[in-house]
Amino acid sequence: MSVGVRGPTNLFGHPTDQLLSELDMELSHWDSQSKHPITKISFGHFPLSFSATSHSGKSLKDIFLNHSISAYICGHLHARFGKNLKRHHQFSSLPEFFQLNIHQLSSQPPVNCSTDAPTANEFWEWEMGDWRKSRAMRILAIDRGHVSYVDVDFKLGTKKTIILPTFPLDSQLMSTSSSRHEYECRAMGPLSYEAIRALVFSVSPLVSVTAMIYDTRPGYLSMVLEAPMIKLQHNTSRGDLYIAPWNYRAFADPSPDRYWLQIEATDFMGRSTLSDLRPFSINGLSTKLSWTWKEFIVMGCQWAALYYPMLWSAVYFLLLILLIPKALLIFSNKHFTYKNKGFLNILGWVSQELCRVPLAWFGLVGYLFYLILFPWFIGQVFTDGKDKGYMTYMGWVIKSVNEDGKHEYVGSPDVMVVVLPHLLFVVFPAILVTGALAAEKQIYREHILSLSGKKEDDPDQEEKRSLWYGYRGSRKSNSCVGERWIRKVLLVVCLAICWKHFMNCRALIKAYEMNPIINFPGYSLTIPLLLAYTVYRTRRNV
Repeated sequence: MSVGVRGPTNLFGHPTDQLLSELDMELSHWDSQSKHPITKISFGHFPLSFSATSHSGKSLKDIFLNHSISAYICGHLHARFGKNLKRHHQFSSLPEFFQLNIHQLSSQPPVNCSTDAPTANEFWEWEMGDWRKSRAMRILAIDRGHVSYVDVDFKLGTKKTIILPTFPLDSQLMSTSSSRHEYECRAMGPLSYEAIRALVFSVSPLVSVTAMIYDTRPGYLSMVLEAPMIKLQHNTSRGDLYIAPWNYRAFADPSPDRYWLQIEATDFMGRSTLSDLRPFSINGLSTKLSWTWKEFIVMGCQWAALYYPMLWSAVYFLLLILLIPKALLIFSNKHFTYKNKGFLNILGWVSQELCRVPLAWFGLVGYLFYLILFPWFIGQVFTDGKDKGYMTYMGWVIKSVNEDGKHEYVGSPDVMVVVLPHLLFVVFPAILVTGALAAEKQIYREHILSLSGKKEDDPDQEEKRSLWYGYRGSRKSNSCVGERWIRKVLLVVCLAICWKHFMNCRALIKAYEMNPIINFPGYSLTIPLLLAYTVYRTRRNV
């Protein structure tokens, strides 16, 4: 597709089957080039949590796991939702809707060192900050198959010296199960372990670089190693590579975060630069790291897979709270009342009172079926403004690019940013507030009848009205029920719902160049009209 879908329904990346096939062939080509594993790193824009599947159901994650790339580096979210927008992916035969922590598996399986043991299908996903807003830069290094990186924040000023430790790896965000396999099975030569290594970039000549290791077992940082690092003269990397020989076996420990590494570089002017403290595990164990709730929402949830379960759960829930009370009124003697306590009883009572306002009840049920069976609105789908389409909960319906007269869906599951907020923050509150208005009128009615001494089915309406006018002048008019303060609060809620709906419609009109009366009258007018009707039907009369 030469042009893109307009926002806000352009939230996801949509890899095509052709793109996935070409990516698979490219990675397979590199796999066949050598008998030894080749370090493969992929770059993309969208994180995998915001990447949809292709028409055949394949995904970028499937390709990356199949070839066990080392890392997938992406942007899109950048650093707006947190600093730990990283995720470790491993193969799973079960459908994946979300991942609770950065590491997918809560426990690490035993290592199989046999020659016919299957390789671990895994890779890291590392979101990175952008230069335009965050002034962030990432330096990435590959050291004998180990991939490491350091993020540099230039908002704090230019950096005279940048330090990137390349071995041992950070056990929080860089270690993999293959690292453990290499250590346990001696898959890599001992030379890979016998030196601490770091890349150092400096604008000034350095006089010393020192590696420091701290032990956290005493409950504080206790330095157990301080070793000077030597610069390698014949180095092909862009930075200067420094190494420090060490007895790596002394740091083998079942705890993945007992030992912490820090590198210090001092230039000829005496300026000292320290790298960030990072835990390491020479055994290849991983330190468990949790997301904040914002990081979990944007990285841990697989939104493309969650959309339809969330959609149908919301639709069925809304239908149930409308249909079950109606069925109980018709086929059962079960009647809810506000005099009984309990959340479900109150919800059932409010829903049953809504059923006593037939037009509002039928209107809400019909509106839900309208949202499922009919288009929501018609507008300009693409950024070039040439073709119009109509949006349903399954996406935008447009003419096929093959000019065969057929139609196809685009922008799915991107439309979830319109569909789910409308159901959860407009339709659901509208159902509750219409039921609450009907229930409030019933309480008010019982209150007036109790003051008049009449029964609810008393036909003498004139006497009730005269008693009502006498009641208004009494001191009891200050009561919550008599003054109908609950109704006034509900009217404010109605205005809030209409304002929320109005703002949503305004954003859609601007985004897709629509007329609310011509292009989406059902979507834009139904909820405000139903609320206005319910307010009118529950006005002040007994």
